[in-house]
Amino acid sequence: MRMKLLLLLLAGLVGPARAEPAARVVVFDMEIADTSGEGAHPDHPARLRRMTDLLVEGLRATGRYQVQAARDSAIAAELPPSIRECNGCERELARRAGADIVVTGVIHKISTLILNERIMMRDVNSGEVLTSAIVDIRGDNERSWKHGVEWMLRHRLPAPVP
Repeated sequence: MRMKLLLLLLAGLVGPARAEPAARVVVFDMEIADTSGEGAHPDHPARLRRMTDLLVEGLRATGRYQVQAARDSAIAAELPPSIRECNGCERELARRAGADIVVTGVIHKISTLILNERIMMRDVNSGEVLTSAIVDIRGDNERSWKHGVEWMLRHRLPAPVP
């Protein structure tokens, strides 16, 4: 009898588990800033898209966010050619897409050997940087780019939910 009473009391105190609502995230396509002087690489556009997809899937896999690529959202038709050069338009675009967090990323190519990747997560309403991750990579190739994004996902991202 005592055991039954104890179990009933515990059941009432603990109750059913409630999941916190996931923050809505919009991820803009990663961009390249090439200051190498080597000229455009024909694989860069497709590789940037693959790195963006990797970032989207990596954030989604945390279970903390509802993640959508900007190119697949309601604002797809409004996207400027470059988020880096739109003077902060990403927050307003993300707001119109219904996001709480906006994610942008840049790969800076200094040379074929030296590159760095930067991903930033911002609160859409306040503009506060929730997290910013930077990693140096060696080699302008798929393997290096992917390794950099995966490392940031494991060690620097995700950001706290606002």
